Amino acid sequence: MRSAWAATIVGMAGLAVAAESPALLERETPRATDLLRAKRMAERVERRLRAPASHGSAWRQGGSGWDTTPESPPESKSLTIRVTPPRRRLHLE
Repeated sequence: MRSAWAATIVGMAGLAVAAESPALLERETPRATDLLRAKRMAERVERRLRAPASHGSAWRQGGSGWDTTPESPPESKSLTIRVTPPRRRLHLE
């Protein structure tokens, strides 16, 4: 009976010591990997919270308004497009 009580007391003392050890680990300085992980997580949150870039409206700012005639595009070289019927393929049977 005495050995059971002794084992219980030793077990409770071990649990008390084990409960204090996480407090000791929290006082340690953070590792470089922990700092890098925190930095990456912060960057992801910033990207998620950033508003999407506006692409602008169709109206171009500047110019002289509605009353002027638009400039003609520069003359381009002529281009010949030859449209030929498709070649017939021989069907091998």
